[in-house]
Amino acid sequence: MISDFPLDFAHFKKTWRPNQFLALPSSFKAVQEPDMLSPSFKASATEVMEAWQEVLLKQPRVSKIRQAGLQIEVIQKTPLVGFPDWITAQGLDLGDAMASICVFSRSKYGVRDFGVNEKRVRLWLSWLAQKLALAD
Repeated sequence: MISDFPLDFAHFKKTWRPNQFLALPSSFKAVQEPDMLSPSFKASATEVMEAWQEVLLKQPRVSKIRQAGLQIEVIQKTPLVGFPDWITAQGLDLGDAMASICVFSRSKYGVRDFGVNEKRVRLWLSWLAQKLALAD
């Protein structure tokens, strides 16, 4: 089990391995530069995380392993071998009735992931955006 939970999105740094992908809101101050910017929604951080959990429930081979406040961590196992990938997400209030989400997806084993973590984060965020109204 990965021991960095709850994950401090503001201060952690990714490892040298390319099998990880990080999405952060543009206004979020963090030590680590994100791989992509998370969208902002006309919602509260709680509503964002409720919608995120709905997205998670529809994913194959996903199990929720822990939650602390607005941070949720799940494991999604690879289809053939069942290697675990960890996905940690946290809702973030932005003020003015807007919120966003921090998402970090990484493979437990190996070095290369052939873009799986990036594809997962981009796809799940697109599904989240279908559930919530995007901020202007």
